[in-house]
Amino acid sequence: MWKKSKVTDQTATGQGGPSEAEQEEEKKAGIKKRSKVPGVMITQFIEVLPEGKSTPDFLRKPIALTIQEGKLAIFKANVCGDPKPEVTWGRAKGDMSDTETFQKKYDEATGEYTLEIHRVSGEEADTYKCYAINEYGKAICTAALNVIEVGFKKKKAMEQLEDIGSVDPAEFRKLLRKRKGVDKEEAVKEPGEIDERFWEIIMSADRKDYERICAEFGVKDFRVMLKKLSEKKKERQEEQAKYIETINNLKHIDIKGLGIASFEFDLELKDLTSRIFLYKDGVMIPYSDEEEMKHSLKTVGKKLIFSVRDLKAEDAGLYQVDVEEVNLFSTDFKIPTVDFIVKIQEVKAKEREDAMFECVLSHPWPRIKWMGKNATLEEGEKYTITVSEDKLIHRLLIKDCSQLDKGIYSAAAGIKTCSAWLIVEADSDPASHGKKKTRKTTQAGGTGLDLGKLAQEQQEKLAKERQEQIDAANKARAEEERLAREALLAPPPPDTGDGDSGEGGDSGEGKDTGDGKNKSKSGSNKSKDGGKSVGKSVGEMKDSEKEEDDKKNKKSTDDSDKGKGTSNYDIDPNANGEGDGDSKGRKGHPGPLIPDAVIGSSLHNDAEKERDDKYKKSTDVSDKGKDPNVKSGTGETEEYIDAAGMHSVRTRQGPLLKDTVIDPNGQSGTGETEEYTDASGKRSERTRQGPLLKDTVIDPNAQSGTEETEQYTDVSGKRSERTRQGPLLKDTVIDPGVQFVSGLSNVHALIGQPAELMCKLSNDNCEGTWYRDSKKLTADDGHIMSRDGANHKLVINRCQEEDSGKYRFEADGRKTEAMLNVEDPPRFDPDDLSAFSQPVIVKVGNSTTFKLPFVGREPMKIQWYRNGEELLDDNTTKIEKSFTQSRLLLSKCQRKDTGEIKIKLKNEHGTMEAISRLIVLDKPTAPQGPVEVLESTASCIHIKWRAPKDDGGCPVINYNLERQQVGRNTWKKLGDIPGVPEYKDNDVEHGRKYCYRIRVVTEEGVSEMMETDDLTAGTLAFPSSPAPPKVASAFNNCINLTWSTPTDTGGSRILGYNLEKRKKGSNLWSPVNPTDEPIQEKKRAVTDVVAGNEYEFRVYAINISGLSEPSSPSEFIFAKDPKNPPGKVEDLKVADTSYTALSLSWNKPTEEVGVQDEAKGYFIEVRQAECIDWTRCNITPIILTTFTVKSLKAMAMYWIRVIAINDGGEGVPQDLDNYILAMPPPVRPCFTDNKMKSFMVVRAGNSARILLNFEASPWPEVMWLKDDVPLLKRVNISNSESSSQLLITSSERSDSGIYTIVVKNLVGQESFSVEVRVTDDPKPPGPVELEENVPGTVTVIWEPSPDEKRDDHLHYSVSKRDSTKGSWSMVADRLFNNKFTACNIMPGREYHFRVYAKNDMGMSAPSESPTWGSERRKDTFVVNMPAYKTCDLRTAPAFLVPLRQHTAPKGYECYMSCAIKGNPKPRVTWYRNNISLNTNTNYLITNICGVCSLLILRVTPKDWGEYSIQIESSLGRAESSTKLTVRE
Repeated sequence: MWKKSKVTDQTATGQGGPSEAEQEEEKKAGIKKRSKVPGVMITQFIEVLPEGKSTPDFLRKPIALTIQEGKLAIFKANVCGDPKPEVTWGRAKGDMSDTETFQKKYDEATGEYTLEIHRVSGEEADTYKCYAINEYGKAICTAALNVIEVGFKKKKAMEQLEDIGSVDPAEFRKLLRKRKGVDKEEAVKEPGEIDERFWEIIMSADRKDYERICAEFGVKDFRVMLKKLSEKKKERQEEQAKYIETINNLKHIDIKGLGIASFEFDLELKDLTSRIFLYKDGVMIPYSDEEEMKHSLKTVGKKLIFSVRDLKAEDAGLYQVDVEEVNLFSTDFKIPTVDFIVKIQEVKAKEREDAMFECVLSHPWPRIKWMGKNATLEEGEKYTITVSEDKLIHRLLIKDCSQLDKGIYSAAAGIKTCSAWLIVEADSDPASHGKKKTRKTTQAGGTGLDLGKLAQEQQEKLAKERQEQIDAANKARAEEERLAREALLAPPPPDTGDGDSGEGGDSGEGKDTGDGKNKSKSGSNKSKDGGKSVGKSVGEMKDSEKEEDDKKNKKSTDDSDKGKGTSNYDIDPNANGEGDGDSKGRKGHPGPLIPDAVIGSSLHNDAEKERDDKYKKSTDVSDKGKDPNVKSGTGETEEYIDAAGMHSVRTRQGPLLKDTVIDPNGQSGTGETEEYTDASGKRSERTRQGPLLKDTVIDPNAQSGTEETEQYTDVSGKRSERTRQGPLLKDTVIDPGVQFVSGLSNVHALIGQPAELMCKLSNDNCEGTWYRDSKKLTADDGHIMSRDGANHKLVINRCQEEDSGKYRFEADGRKTEAMLNVEDPPRFDPDDLSAFSQPVIVKVGNSTTFKLPFVGREPMKIQWYRNGEELLDDNTTKIEKSFTQSRLLLSKCQRKDTGEIKIKLKNEHGTMEAISRLIVLDKPTAPQGPVEVLESTASCIHIKWRAPKDDGGCPVINYNLERQQVGRNTWKKLGDIPGVPEYKDNDVEHGRKYCYRIRVVTEEGVSEMMETDDLTAGTLAFPSSPAPPKVASAFNNCINLTWSTPTDTGGSRILGYNLEKRKKGSNLWSPVNPTDEPIQEKKRAVTDVVAGNEYEFRVYAINISGLSEPSSPSEFIFAKDPKNPPGKVEDLKVADTSYTALSLSWNKPTEEVGVQDEAKGYFIEVRQAECIDWTRCNITPIILTTFTVKSLKAMAMYWIRVIAINDGGEGVPQDLDNYILAMPPPVRPCFTDNKMKSFMVVRAGNSARILLNFEASPWPEVMWLKDDVPLLKRVNISNSESSSQLLITSSERSDSGIYTIVVKNLVGQESFSVEVRVTDDPKPPGPVELEENVPGTVTVIWEPSPDEKRDDHLHYSVSKRDSTKGSWSMVADRLFNNKFTACNIMPGREYHFRVYAKNDMGMSAPSESPTWGSERRKDTFVVNMPAYKTCDLRTAPAFLVPLRQHTAPKGYECYMSCAIKGNPKPRVTWYRNNISLNTNTNYLITNICGVCSLLILRVTPKDWGEYSIQIESSLGRAESSTKLTVRE
């Protein structure tokens, strides 16, 4: 099995104690002290400080900063100490000598030291240190500065590209040879033996991964492997059965988020106390249940989730989980080598505009993880995530940006991440606040670089690297085979051998020693076979050196002509060649070398240019026998810039021509360039072709141009003036050549469809040439090239995939380029699509099939949908897919399956959909009720019902009716009626009750029946009262009313309504309409009114039985013209806010006659920032001008508006200028306790409690730390809105330390530290010895107390008693060593010494010393002591003060106490309802000096009951009880 190293001390690296060397160094350096401020280390230079002096310490230490690039970073610190310490600043990396960037300041008024870093950049990101030093010690603290880079750094990106491409091929191949294998320290495996790591991985892997794992480890015999794997799995299952019940849902390790990887599985243990271990590559690694740690374990029910944070390259390896000594799960973690070439950069977008983030990777990656505001972003309506075809360019498009979208966005690929800000600029128009803005079609963001070109260059590099790897592997394999053959056929070579030499003027002989290094000596070695020399090499050369030499030998040329010259280019000593050797034994070249690069080829990147520079240096040779000073230039390589502006390399084939220098002082004027103005007034340039004519004075009035003054530019570029004395020569205008009027444009074409590329030249008579990917095109290649004057056109009739590429048109040294992208999106044949679109009809329970052929480039994503929901394979659905078609098989169709069937095809070029319809026929459902009685008289019953909800896919043919007279058992068949849902039964008897059954009849069958209620023939059923009428509008001469239908129509339809009115103050109701002419509609315009009077109205409903009861009266309404709506409220503001409510106040709107009238009430509306709908807070208008909006979500953003209303309607809403945050006014956290203890001592085993009160707004985040690290789970933390409590129920010595509470909110943070020392009564020192080193003194030496190592506050005191005194006197105290010298020791006396150990808790029992000295003998003095009777001080347990009754409110503290006595000390036990509470951690129990107390921190109804305390000793037992009542 895989060997694991067991770690006995399961602590993380670096958490153990210091080594001996470190302890010695600490002793030399000084005494380490701990500051009350977390994160500060104090070193004391001397043991005892003088009185009144102190070491430096920090009152306020600098805090870590994360700041945007280009901003100002400020670190602040306050220090204390006597004498006043000197403060200095430093950093972990780099220096701070730049005074413009790093400025150190001191404020005498506040005593504050500051370090300002101006215009921070990535170079200033570092850990900064602050030192405070005086003569007694020093204090140090650190703070980190993190810088967020903004924008794209082109120089940095180019340097990264150069680093990737500038690796020397030879060096790169050396790296390739470092393949995975067995380490040198591991034992060499026998042939055919399988690595144990293989079994660990494959036993936890899925079956689909077997082939990949076997290929990785070189396992070829699958049958043997599977057999052995089955045996190993069986053995492991037997081992696991000892400890676990089940283990399933194993998920291998994977990168989940930003720098986090995790794996998980479900585990059920037989014994919950079984230990779980985590190993990496066989070495145990510690883990914690705290998610902030490097390795953590999170348990959710049965699920175990192991996480690794802050991923680095060294985190890759084999992770294993064991229970006790049994392995459960193994997973191999591999970290990809992908990195960002171009990172995402800051984007500034306007509201309602789209924003784009884009990046380029170094290696193809299928899909990176995009995150925004620490949440993973997925493809959807808000975000569009795209990946280029080569999987190097990744883009994130954020649509319709709003203020909520701004923040930091991140991209993660493997363990590499990059982040950038999205800044959303608000609209500056104040009139648009609170209104929805128009969606914009523009897009912000993007790097501004040609990412396609960068990705193409990176792809070429990757392809080149892969090819070099393949070549290197092939060469290595061939070399190994050659060496193996030579080893079998030939004896080993001698220890030394001659190197290569070339014939010529100089020659060299080289030796190859056993380590593969060449050394040259003078001598010659004649070559054979036409000048070839073979050098013998001894010793085994490394594979990387051989591959490098093979490549270099391949680049050399083998020429039979002999020449001389030297080369700095390394050549394989075993290769054949001719030429002179240099001083290092390298082989010379036979003549002037021509570099491998093709003449005129372009250098695409700096790496290739650098390589060609090396070639150019290696080709600096000359022909044999020629004068080296002659500058023939033949064979020399030079760089030049071609017409396209590209750097190229070419070799001269002949001598350089002699340079011809034109005398700049000559007056010939030939070739000079001058400016002139032509007849049209346009300024141009021209070049003179001959000398200037001699100046001649001519009549100034002449028009020949004589004595004209003009400006010209001489050869040196200086502008001058001159006057012509004669006529101008004819201008010679230089033709600029052919220009492109319009160039080529990128074209996207479908495969099989024609494509056209066209450009236009400035000359109609110019011919041109077409190229595709630098290959010249001809008419025979299936391309039609035509020219129509200046227009040149290239037509491809039927585009194929191979037609894609870069097309170039060249004419007269000019060129234009464009890309032709031939796309192959999914497509359907029109006939097949037409057939697929026809509805498919099938009966319920049967099966049906949808099939549709298609064409398009693979890979193709095929999805089927039914009614918008994607279909997946299940019991009734089966989807078949192939390269040319897809088929959907639906079996056992049900009626609910009826609906739209859609197929969706998607590939990299596009998406295509086709829609059909499935109709499943079934029996109809029953008719729908309730049944409406249209008429019920003594001779007929007329009923009406509703059609069935589902007709089963077929129209209703008939309704089948049956009737039963109530009281009889038989049903009478009334027969089928046409498909109209109503029936009039004329065969009824007056007063009888009838019941009907109704069924639906279609072609597919008969539905279930619907049975009606009992209907009576000929009874009067009046309708119920209608609702009160409502006033729609009112005028001086008319009032418009509306009302609704009564809830109960009486079993028949409503025939009409009668309306009545009554004037206010009158008791008489008068009809509005004649009683014999009911109102048919549910509205009426009442015109019989008097202007200025107030009226109310009521209405009656009429059915076949008669009038209903009148409705309730309406509200009183004045007959007068309507008012105008009020205006906007004024001075709207927020008076107060909290987490759940906010208070508003405003002033009434002003009145303007004829424009806006007085407001009668107000409505308040609110909406959240992310919603678009307004919610009204009050149902009825309020009269006051203040209102409190309640039930808000804490920390949510809200928009508020107020609407005034009167009889004329609602006015224009008045919005607040900005959104409101549901939170009280911000308050920086501060502690409210006046006296907070910063030090407390607790006896081991007792409880420790720290309660701190504070105030802060918004609600703060409270965090407790112990010695600057998170607390363990055994420490209970209770937080409330204004306080926090730390409780350790049973303290241990390991709980000693500095506990720090950090209270933090949006405004700031505050911290406070309390040092807790958990200790116990010290144990006495060891044996005491006495020595006399100096006469008259005695040195007391004792063994240290066992508690000395655990308690740094432990010290000793020494007491002395001599034979002349009967009392003990203390002679020394606060001794921190283990010896003391007592003076004034008198001879002739006996001395006794006692040594005590002391700490913060108390003093130990003494350790007695032997007797020192001898007492002078005296006569015996005899004292006859009277006999005394001994006094027995023992007493039985008893209560001095018993328990009393307690009534405590719910949620408050309850404190019970009593006083006891007894000797010996009795044992105390508390009970609640006869259940012991001594081990219950919810209660704080103490016993101090006979006062026994029990504290309940928060009383709940569960604490109600009887409490008793029992005291017991060997002399008896006593008990006291009480009752606790909990008040709500």
